[in-house]
Amino acid sequence: MQALLDYDIAADPNAAYMRSQVPCARRIDLPAAAQANPRLSPRPQILSLNTFYWPIQAGAPSFRHTRYGFDQYPYITRFAQYQDYVGDWMGLSGRTDSIPNPACVDAAHRNGALALGTVFQPYFSATPGAVTDFIAQDSKGGYLVGDKLVDLAAYFGYDGYFLNIEGMTISRGQADDLAAMFESMHARAYAKGMPAFYLQIYDALWTDGSGEYENRFDEHNAGWIVPGRKVDSIFVNYAWPQGFAEADWAHSGDYVAPSVTLAEQRGLDPFRTLFFALDIGEENDGVHANALDYYADQVIPLNGERPPVASLALFSQSDRLVRRTRAQLGSQAADLSALQEAVHIADRRFWSGKAENPAIPATPVHPTVEQVLSPHWVPQYGIANFVPERSVIAKLPFTTRFNTGQGDRFFLRGAPAGQRVWYSMSIQDVLPTWQWWTRDLDGTTGAKELLHIDYDHSVAYDGGNSLRLSGPLSECAGTEARLFKTAIDADRPVVVSLLVRDGSLGSTGLVRLGVSYAHAPDHTVWLTARGRRADANGWRRIEFEAAPRRGALITAVSVGVVAPSGAPLGDYTVYVGELRIAARGAAQQPSTPTGLRVDASAPSDSGSGLTVGLRWRSARDRVWYYDLRTAGASPQWLGRISGDAYVLDAVSPGTRVALVAVAPDGTESEPAVVTVR
Repeated sequence: MQALLDYDIAADPNAAYMRSQVPCARRIDLPAAAQANPRLSPRPQILSLNTFYWPIQAGAPSFRHTRYGFDQYPYITRFAQYQDYVGDWMGLSGRTDSIPNPACVDAAHRNGALALGTVFQPYFSATPGAVTDFIAQDSKGGYLVGDKLVDLAAYFGYDGYFLNIEGMTISRGQADDLAAMFESMHARAYAKGMPAFYLQIYDALWTDGSGEYENRFDEHNAGWIVPGRKVDSIFVNYAWPQGFAEADWAHSGDYVAPSVTLAEQRGLDPFRTLFFALDIGEENDGVHANALDYYADQVIPLNGERPPVASLALFSQSDRLVRRTRAQLGSQAADLSALQEAVHIADRRFWSGKAENPAIPATPVHPTVEQVLSPHWVPQYGIANFVPERSVIAKLPFTTRFNTGQGDRFFLRGAPAGQRVWYSMSIQDVLPTWQWWTRDLDGTTGAKELLHIDYDHSVAYDGGNSLRLSGPLSECAGTEARLFKTAIDADRPVVVSLLVRDGSLGSTGLVRLGVSYAHAPDHTVWLTARGRRADANGWRRIEFEAAPRRGALITAVSVGVVAPSGAPLGDYTVYVGELRIAARGAAQQPSTPTGLRVDASAPSDSGSGLTVGLRWRSARDRVWYYDLRTAGASPQWLGRISGDAYVLDAVSPGTRVALVAVAPDGTESEPAVVTVR
């Protein structure tokens, strides 16, 4: 505790480089008819307590405490749209474990989810007040550690904490102080103007200080949650499901219904306060079964077949997903390309469902306990079979280059501008809401002979990825890929443009753009292309315009491919490198960045060149991100961030570095330039 209190942000030369400065986006609220599955209730929430940047290769060194880097293939999920709270399990080391990785904070906030740090097993003195412990107070009665935790969240840009206090017993007085500290933390965060501050406590400590897992919400732990006070929610320990098999906790009782009833009797919303936890990391261990297939529907019924009653928490899905995928591949897991692709598929099935299409309901399965406890059992359900997708797309302009946060190379304007493998969740775009909701031109979801859609790592316009639509295409056939859920005001002209590139001869000529409106959210209106022009390096921009519709709301944006009449076309491939939605009017160029300077430099650990810290003054308006490139006619990409600081590695002395501000519509500023010395 003393080390935490002694930590001084102002004295830490690395602190400025580990801040998240991405504000938490506001999520849109649409009628259920606009969802992939209209039967799903939007009320249940998902908390994901996970380890970020998990290495996918067995025996690979850990790099989960980095924000961005090169030459590694970490697990990076592409499904923030199904997560309401994102907790970084154990956070950053070497500073304080409570601080979440800023890359996960950036990605969560960009998609409207709150990001949480972790308080793990805090120390309580056996003699209260004898030494500095978790609930130590200053001379004025303030809580030293609680104040520090709020101050860290305010500076580093995250939203609160998951409080893991288990396996210990404290006195009733200490428990009362703990509750008072939680209240004071909320008050301090409010006074600091934090837009949200959130605390979730693990179900392992009674309000009288006794250490005990209840596996439900009852009179022993309910006192932690009081409307408007203390903690915001509880992470109900894993043994809550009816039919849980662990010897010490085995039971056949219904723990969910009494928990929900008690919450409602106390004036609490069970969807906001009760998170029944699923131990994804340990499923198939002989105890926890396969969580989604066997337990989840006790809280949120599959496919919306019955009303849900509360929310779910997921623990350590990255660990389990990667380990299971390696085991399934066997010796093939040594092929990094095959392993990476298999991990992406497994991740998509975990979130979008086994069909890899969130609009296709899951086929109910009724496995035996023995089946789901087997390590060979493959999950049959995905999160999208229980809760609907979320979206933040309402404010214009909106641009995505389908950048997943990692790539084999980096591209600028369609040309390779960096040859190294790279990763950075900090610059992951807002990705397609539905991955992948495909249907034919008659609106039949999951129809046969549809084109396949996925991210492509070999071709991109900007960043590391594009979308690739590919497969056999027959005469008069077509595919609609419903990509983004939106709430865009259509009272004025809305311009949607695509950057496309041929993958097969003439493929870009068959690309269409469609929108859906709130009065008929399942119907797609295909827009007429108003212009096509060459961009760069084989990319073409196609522009479409949705005419004004008084009082209308655009609720979905689709990309389609329509084959003309005539001879069958055979194999078809097209790449989509950017989708931009904007109001009609001239783009506004951002101002040239100011204050660019070399903050610090030292010999690189790689033994090549310098590690250089750069700082500048960040503009709060009209800037999507900042790009760092070599100055000159053929710039090489060096880094990207939504903030005011970046660390470059292996930079040669004398390198001229250009800093470019990029607006939300992709318009770039004139560069600011500094020379590395």
